[in-house]
This record gives sequence, structure tokens and C-alpha cells, in this order.
Amino acid sequence: MIILGMDPGLANTGFGAIRCERKVSSLLRCGYIRTSPREHVSKRLCQIHSDLNYLMRTLRPDLVAIENVFSLVRYPRAGILLGGVMGVIYLSASQNSVPMTEITTREVKNALVGYGAADKGQVKKAVKKLLNISEVKSFHASDALAVALAAFYRNPEKTIHHRGIDE
Repeated sequence: MIILGMDPGLANTGFGAIRCERKVSSLLRCGYIRTSPREHVSKRLCQIHSDLNYLMRTLRPDLVAIENVFSLVRYPRAGILLGGVMGVIYLSASQNSVPMTEITTREVKNALVGYGAADKGQVKKAVKKLLNISEVKSFHASDALAVALAAFYRNPEKTIHHRGIDE
């Protein structure tokens, strides 16, 4: 099973793909989609959509896991823009017939670190240890990998059997 984790953001949308076999996960690919602040929002969203469709066609994930983000009341524009990015991710998953799941930040941190208020450094360290890798260059990528891992750890047996893979 391949899970594609997503960390939505207009400037940088993190992605992390993991292969899950018999309760063991390994890194396939990770990085982020960067958009230019000089471009209009419509072009930035279109770029995310195009790049994400390319990733889905090449990685062929069985599940997309997205971080269920929140917006602070004092930054309504940021929340609206983030909603646009999430809409593009939902659209890409639907167009590629990939099921989706949402995971809260707290659930991700609890699943990987055991503490819902863990910081980004703790999450990145846990991702590296769990995937047995030496480095993840970007917090966007490590956050996306954390989302993918948390989706798998939610219930690995159910996730695997839901996708029709025998253990």
C-alpha cells in the first residue's frame, strides 16, 4: 500500500509518500511544491493542482492523507487561501480516484511522538527514526510524511484490508 501524505500550504505544499507492507513503512518520495508569491493566487493553485496530479500519476497512491488544518480568527485571508489549497488537493485526489482521509495535527503528533503538543523538531526526528532515514531537508516534507505515517498507524490492519492487501 502507498500512502501520500499532504501538508497543505499556498507557498509550500509538502508531500510525502510511504510504502506500507506488513506494518512496516518505508520512504518512497518526499518534498514540497513551491509556488511564487509574485504569481496570482489562481496560477499558484493551478500549479499545485498540476504538480499534484503528476505525483498521483507517478506514485499511484492507494490513499491520500491530508493534515486537517485550522485558521486563526485574526488571519481570515490565510484561512481562505489555505481552504483553496485544500480544495485543490481534494480535487486532485478525486480526479485520480484516490480515497482520502483527514488527520488533525494533534493526532499526528500523538501517533508519532506520543504528545499532542510536540514541536516540529520532535516530529521530524520521529519521522526520520520511523522511516530509518538520515535526513528530511524540509519541515514541509517531514510534516507530510508524519501525516502519512499517522494515517497508517491509525489502524494498519483496517487500512491494509480496506485496500485489499493480504498480510
